[in-house]
Amino acid sequence: MPNFGTLSTLDTLATINNTNVIDYGEDRVWQAIQDSLDAHNAILREQLAQFCDFTADRLRRYGGPATMDMEEVDEFGTPSAQKITAGANVGFPLRLYEIGVQWTRKYFQNATPSEMAAQFIAVEDADVRRVSREVKRALLHPTNLTFEDRLVDHVSLPVKALINADSAVLPVGPNGETFDGSTHTHYLATASFVVADLNSLLDTVVEHYGAGQPLLLINKAQEATIRAFTGFVGYLDPRVIGPITATQTRTGQLDMINVNNQAIGVFGAAEVWVKPWVPASYVIALMTGSAAKPLALRTRRGTAGAGALALEFEDEDHPLRARVFSREYGIGVWNRTAAAVLYTGGGAYVEPTLT
Repeated sequence: MPNFGTLSTLDTLATINNTNVIDYGEDRVWQAIQDSLDAHNAILREQLAQFCDFTADRLRRYGGPATMDMEEVDEFGTPSAQKITAGANVGFPLRLYEIGVQWTRKYFQNATPSEMAAQFIAVEDADVRRVSREVKRALLHPTNLTFEDRLVDHVSLPVKALINADSAVLPVGPNGETFDGSTHTHYLATASFVVADLNSLLDTVVEHYGAGQPLLLINKAQEATIRAFTGFVGYLDPRVIGPITATQTRTGQLDMINVNNQAIGVFGAAEVWVKPWVPASYVIALMTGSAAKPLALRTRRGTAGAGALALEFEDEDHPLRARVFSREYGIGVWNRTAAAVLYTGGGAYVEPTLT
C-alpha cells in the first residue's frame, strides 16, 4: 500500500466498516483510490527505472558494426572494399492485463469503504506480481521469439533475449575486444557453484563496458554460499560494534528492516543484492549506469498516462463504477549485453518456471 509519512492513502477507507459506499460517498472513495493509484504507479516506475528504459517505441536497432581492418598499402595501393552490418532489429511487445471488478451501484449499496480498500490493495499486489513476472520473463527467457503486435496492427516484432549465441553482431568492447556472436552467450550454467562461476558471470557483463556500476542479484537461499566466497566483503550489521584490534575498513551497513530485499556486501566491482523476486538457483549480473538499460518497457504511443495501472470507467460522472483495472505495457530486452544469468542447478541453462 503506498505510504506518505506515517499514513497510507487508504487508511481512512480501511477503518470505515459501519456504512456502505453510497452513503459514505462514491466521490470520496474514488478520490482515495485515485490518490493511491498515483502513488502506486510512481513508486513502481521508480523501482523499474533501474532495469527499464520507458518508451513508446516498438522497434529499435541494436548491435554494433562488424569490425574492419586497416590495410597496409604503398603510395599507389588501393585497399579492399569492406562492408559492415550495423546491428539488427529488436522489438518490444505490448500486452494488455486486466482484473475484473464489476463495480456497480447495486454493489456499492452493500460494500463498505473498508471492503473497497481491501479490494484495491489486492489489485495493487496483483499488479506488482505481474510486472515482476514480466521483468523475470524478459531477463531469464533464453530464446528469441516473434511477437504479433495484435493490439496495434498485427505486425510481427523480433523480440530478443539477452546475448544467446544467435549470431548477432555485437558491439566492440571498451578496449577493442570483439565477440563471436555465434558462440558468445549471457546464459551460463554450472553444476557446482564455486567462486570462479561468480567471477565468470560478472566478467561476462563487465567486459562489454568501460564504465558503470555492476550489480549481482541473488535469491535469499544463495546468501550463505556467496558470503563464504573469497573476495566477498559483507556489509556491517549496525547493531553490532566489533572489537578494534586492527586497522578498520569502512564498509556499508545492512538494512535490517527488509532482510529479503537488501544489499549484503560487495564482490569484486559489484554490489550484491538479495532480491525476493530472483528465483532460487539463479544469479543475475546487471550493469547499471551504462548508456542503455538492459530492458525496455513499452507503452502505447500518444495516450496520456499510458502504461499505468488505471480504473477503466465509462461514465466520467461516476468513475468508481468500472468494469476492470488494467495496465497496458510490455517488457523486452533492449541492451542485450547489459545483463547475464547464471543457473547453478546443472551443467546446462534451464529456463525457470515463473509464477
